[in-house]
Amino acid sequence: MVKIRTYSHRDSERILKEKGLYQEIMEIVRKTPSLGTGAHNMISGFLGEKGWNLEVNLLKGTRYQQDAYKQGVLLEIDLRGSLLDSVHRNFLRSQVLYNSEVVDVLVQITEMDREPKYNAMKRDIELFKSVLSVPIYLIGLGG
Repeated sequence: MVKIRTYSHRDSERILKEKGLYQEIMEIVRKTPSLGTGAHNMISGFLGEKGWNLEVNLLKGTRYQQDAYKQGVLLEIDLRGSLLDSVHRNFLRSQVLYNSEVVDVLVQITEMDREPKYNAMKRDIELFKSVLSVPIYLIGLGG
């Protein structure tokens, strides 16, 4: 069982609860038995079982694929990679989708001990809060 830390930016947790998706998301991350190479696919599989659209293209005119989408909730799983890539891919893209009223909230899942690290992402959300009006629910997973 993995340890979980969360951070709610701009009432994201409240929005998820109002949509009835908070418990579903938390149930999925709680049943992730461990982190590693298969964790991303495992989480995606659990989301698919709950009716999430997987590998969707929400930014028209691009080939960008978002990990999962349901009821205005964009969910991105970044368990490996760089902080810079995650900020560009997820924060900026979700901000554009929020501005165009496609996305109501971003759920960002990351690890606590590997890049992109939970603490670094939380720091950047707080640092860029004046330009990140999209609500972001950050979930950090650790061993």
